Amino acid sequence: MSTSGAAWRLTRDDAERLLAACPLHAAIGLKLLDWRPGRTRFRFDPPALVRSGEGGVVHGGALATALDVAACFAAIAQTGQDCSTVDLRTDFLRPALDPSFYVDGELLRAGRSLSWADATLQTVDGRLVATARGVFTW
Repeated sequence: MSTSGAAWRLTRDDAERLLAACPLHAAIGLKLLDWRPGRTRFRFDPPALVRSGEGGVVHGGALATALDVAACFAAIAQTGQDCSTVDLRTDFLRPALDPSFYVDGELLRAGRSLSWADATLQTVDGRLVATARGVFTW
């Protein structure tokens, strides 16, 4: 992992406040579990609001949002800078039917004003549901 050399400046409490600053994060069921430089893990408990059909499949927009947050927060955890998404590619691998998921973010590279990070969304028992790669700026 290459970084811009910026010191890691945000604590877990800072990350919790940043997560709470956007009501959408709580509305779709995201909770921060792990906060380390360049890595994050969230619990994702999607409510009925983001599920459809008799099977309760989770809407792709909610999945993409969870992946975006995990990847962006991985960049924030390394750089200490809040960021915005420039680009996000998401691949949906299977329907998201479970009640809970884990979403992991991992920084790939951080430059002076851009970073690249990956995210994965998996079931609690480890089945991969979706992946994403994002570009972020601050």
